[in-house]
Amino acid sequence: MSISTEHPTARAVRSGAAPRHESAATLPRAARRSVRVLTFGGPPQFPHSEDLAESGRPVVTATETDLPDPTSLCCSVVRAAVEVLRGERPVAQLQRWLAPDVFDAIGRRAQLAQDAPDRVAASRPVAIRRARLLRLGDSAAEATIILEDMDRVRAAAVRLEARRGVWRVVVLEIG
Repeated sequence: MSISTEHPTARAVRSGAAPRHESAATLPRAARRSVRVLTFGGPPQFPHSEDLAESGRPVVTATETDLPDPTSLCCSVVRAAVEVLRGERPVAQLQRWLAPDVFDAIGRRAQLAQDAPDRVAASRPVAIRRARLLRLGDSAAEATIILEDMDRVRAAAVRLEARRGVWRVVVLEIG
C-alpha cells in the first residue's frame, strides 16, 4: 500500500474493478435519477417569508410549545430517584430529567447510602400511592407524591420547569 506525500494521513485505496466511463444514457435507470443538492450554511429556505422571524429562524407558534401533562414524569422521576438511593439504579439515568444541582445532590446522597454499613437489600419495588400536581402557568408545575418504599411510606415534593421544550426537575425533596 502506498501513502500519498501530499496528505500524510491519506491512504491509497486499491480496487479490482475497472473505472466506468459511460455516458448517462447508457447507465441503468436508477443511476440516472436527478440528484438533490443540499447547501449548508446561509439562511434556511422556507416557502413563506412570513414564517421567519427577524433572526431568520422559524417562528414557533403557541401550539408547538405546549408541554404534555407532567404527572407521569413526576412519578417516574421520584420512583427512579428512590431506586437510585436504594442502590438499584445508576444515578446517570436521571441526568436527562434533573437540573445539574439536583443531579449532584442525588448522586452525593446515593453515595452516602451505598457506603452505609447497615444497608438492607430491597425486597419489594417502589410503589406510587398518590400523586397530586398543580400547574403554575405554562412553564412550571409542582407535585407531591406519596410512595411506598419497602416497609415505610414516604413523601416527595417536586418542582418542574419547562426548559427547551421539555420538563426538567429543578427541586426534588424526598422524605
